[in-house]
Amino acid sequence: MIEIVDKKICTGCSACVSICPISAIYFESDYEGFVYPKTDKDKCIKCKKCIKVCPTYNEYKSNNNKNPDVYAGWNKNEEVRLNSTSGGVFTLLAQYILNNNGYVVAAEYREDFSVYHTIISNLNDIKKQRQSKYLQSDINDVFVKIKKLLNEENLVLFCGTPCQNAGLKSYLGKEYENLFLCDFICRGVISPKVFKKYLIDIEGQYGQKIKKVHFKHKLWGWNKFSTRIDLENNQVYQKNRDEDLYMVGYLKYNLYLRPCCYNCKFKTLPRQADLSLGDFWGIGENNSKLDDNKGTSVIIVNSNKGNFLLEKICDNMEIKQQRIEDVIKGNDCLFNSPEIGKFRSYFFDNLDKISFTALIEKIILKQNKISIRECIKIILKKFKLK
Repeated sequence: MIEIVDKKICTGCSACVSICPISAIYFESDYEGFVYPKTDKDKCIKCKKCIKVCPTYNEYKSNNNKNPDVYAGWNKNEEVRLNSTSGGVFTLLAQYILNNNGYVVAAEYREDFSVYHTIISNLNDIKKQRQSKYLQSDINDVFVKIKKLLNEENLVLFCGTPCQNAGLKSYLGKEYENLFLCDFICRGVISPKVFKKYLIDIEGQYGQKIKKVHFKHKLWGWNKFSTRIDLENNQVYQKNRDEDLYMVGYLKYNLYLRPCCYNCKFKTLPRQADLSLGDFWGIGENNSKLDDNKGTSVIIVNSNKGNFLLEKICDNMEIKQQRIEDVIKGNDCLFNSPEIGKFRSYFFDNLDKISFTALIEKIILKQNKISIRECIKIILKKFKLK
């Protein structure tokens, strides 16, 4: 049976839960809000399928291209592009699959704004799966349902993190020609518990319930994206990434990523998925025509199936070939994991004691004090003073 001794290796991909023939494995949240597999020892038949399927334990390798083709592009549909996180490429992929009687599997919000993977077969549902959700999604029993759809010879597009893609491939145990995999340039997944605390604070500040969350909103353009939260009384919370405390804690202080994300095993080439998407940050420095501040996607073609999909949608795109080196300049997290924040332990030790906002503000003050001390040390060293 699978036992998680070191949380730094478990991604929560759900392959072990999905493969268990007698449902002896289940997920349980820890005090940080991340789920980890637990085994009912009385039910376990010691078949070891859970251990064999784990993509981390077994260092699951991909047979995809080690030197993939890379493109910059965006959806020609202006409305879709502006309502997408990057350039609106996911929508084109989903439309192609659904127009061919297939199914699309990706993350969407529940009514309480927790995030889970759903299976859609209707074009009108694409908007639910569109856009980034900055917290870890609940895979639930989606892997099992995908396998059933594939065995019934349906087309399926799965979109998720690199580790979720690895988990699905390992669970399936063989290649399916009717399965298309899409991942994204992932910095790391955030605790659902932290996100909930953040939303509780927003509702408290406005005295209203939240009705919509939109990360990387383009009110001030793609390059200075913002977080927009609509409330029931039509009030709107909107702050850019340098002011919204949730994004500050995530991007600047690295406070609440899943432990394994600080040493991700899936930030490598070849990738797990057929296509990898992301924001093509810095593309304007190479070619100003490719950055009109409305969103430009990076598209990494990792396999023949990925190339097939791209060919099917490229007529509806503005697209130009680039180099992988151009992607890395603005996307260090393509290959590198973020460092653990200095105050990560402090954050989780106090998350249940004070509000999210007050906690982040305390950490900012602590970080600034450290920065001042470091500056003084540099000045003293420069002038050789003690």
